[in-house]
Amino acid sequence: MKIVETTDLDTLARLNRYVHEPHVAQQPDFFKPYDFATVRAFFAKMVGKDQHQFLIAELDGEAIGYVWIEYLRRPESAFNFANTKVRVHHLCIVDDKQQQGFGRQLLLEVERRALEQGIHKIDLDYWMSNDGVDVFYERLGFEKMRQVVAKSLN
Repeated sequence: MKIVETTDLDTLARLNRYVHEPHVAQQPDFFKPYDFATVRAFFAKMVGKDQHQFLIAELDGEAIGYVWIEYLRRPESAFNFANTKVRVHHLCIVDDKQQQGFGRQLLLEVERRALEQGIHKIDLDYWMSNDGVDVFYERLGFEKMRQVVAKSLN
């Protein structure tokens, strides 16, 4: 597998379907149905911004997944010390290539890039309804730091 930085909007939008559609299925009252043109337009606003990076996983010349990361630098405030971290917004591997180590390789590349810039923290979040993903991240050394709860008022 080869990992390359990309600005290819069509590839990102096409691959996004594999991360977005499961979210729609799990949380249909929150997530809009996948729409290639809308997703592509969104990525067009993000790609090229200095703090955002998109990495594509390629296998035999074919894009099989991507990771969208953001470099966050927060100044000190009355409540927090200054901190720098990499935020993983999306991690996606196409369905027929999942559970073969490709997501792990993408995250290891994120770690490498973070350390290269002197950043020692990566964070991400995931939906509790995303079965098995907690075990995946725990195996890679991620620790649960916060829990978000919600209540619907009907």
